[in-house]
Amino acid sequence: MSNAEAIRASLIYDSISSTTVCLWGVFLYVVAQIYPPLILVVAFVASKFTSAVYKSNDSGENRRKAWTKMISDPSTCPDWFETPSDISYEESYWVNSRGMCLMSYIMKPAMKKPKAVVMFCHGYSDQSCWSKGAEYRRLVRSGYAVMALEYEGHGRSDGLLVSVPSWSSLISDVSEYMFETSSLHFPTLPLFVAGESMGGAVCHDVSLRCSEIITGSILICPMCAIHSHMKPPPFVISLLYKLVGPPNTLNFFGTLPLAPSKDVGEHAFRLKSKKDLSESHCNYYGRKPRLATARELLDTTDRISSSLSSFDLPFIILHGEADVVTDPELSKRLYDESSSEDKTIKLYEGMWHTLTTGEPDDNIEKVFKDIVEWIDERV
Repeated sequence: MSNAEAIRASLIYDSISSTTVCLWGVFLYVVAQIYPPLILVVAFVASKFTSAVYKSNDSGENRRKAWTKMISDPSTCPDWFETPSDISYEESYWVNSRGMCLMSYIMKPAMKKPKAVVMFCHGYSDQSCWSKGAEYRRLVRSGYAVMALEYEGHGRSDGLLVSVPSWSSLISDVSEYMFETSSLHFPTLPLFVAGESMGGAVCHDVSLRCSEIITGSILICPMCAIHSHMKPPPFVISLLYKLVGPPNTLNFFGTLPLAPSKDVGEHAFRLKSKKDLSESHCNYYGRKPRLATARELLDTTDRISSSLSSFDLPFIILHGEADVVTDPELSKRLYDESSSEDKTIKLYEGMWHTLTTGEPDDNIEKVFKDIVEWIDERV
């Protein structure tokens, strides 16, 4: 067992309920009465199905309990997680229109007024306050405030773990939080939106929805399209849509973590040590995408990739040329086809998908240097 796995194993709050165990027992008994050999088949299927569906800390409440326990214990909370003295860091829970508590934070320089504010949008199955939060301190030390919101089902926010049942609701949540928080805390500062991977698609849609208050967009390996290397065959996608129903809906099948896809983590992090660090917390997912989530991501990438010319805001794209999770060719197309008069693209030879937390430190520093220079020119 790796150190990351040991940490997660010590922070499990969810378990299979006694009611569920009893129901399985009754079901197996009935099967035994009908045809005893079927027990072996049913037991095998049940073992696979149960291990996929019932996992630790699927509820927001239990993830918050596990997080509190984790950061309170020196053996599971690393030294780098502590907020440095030159940075002001404040967490709060923002309540969305559906009554869900979503974890958010504001980071800013402790001793001086920020020059601008950056709304950070994290990626699929990620959260904004672990390794990502630590790396984004670089923006704070460059004179910027950083706001972040953990989406429904992510991090310490309410919702089934890593379930995105409605892309429209996710975009509404981020847009409303960003507008309310920037208006309250930074009413006179230029506002930028930054997003990585799936967060790049969030950044794209939020920027278009809130274009009147956005100074610029920072798209880091954006999910304009899922790389063909990671997508299931067309007939599987067709079956997926029949099972889970239309967009922005959720049924039982939609909650199942059974979407056929390759391990994103194995292809996202260039350094295994950075991958292990990113996964060494209690909210790590580590399963296949839920079926409804897969539907939403496929729909979103299809829509974005077919309307690249409509993105007309100032933006910078940063993409690793060796990325096999999101397609750098689509980033090039976005740059070429966008109607924006202020656009920049940075392509990094040999770099993978997770530019800000998965690369060697020198590469991460280069990426943030390019981001800071681009923002500085517009502030």
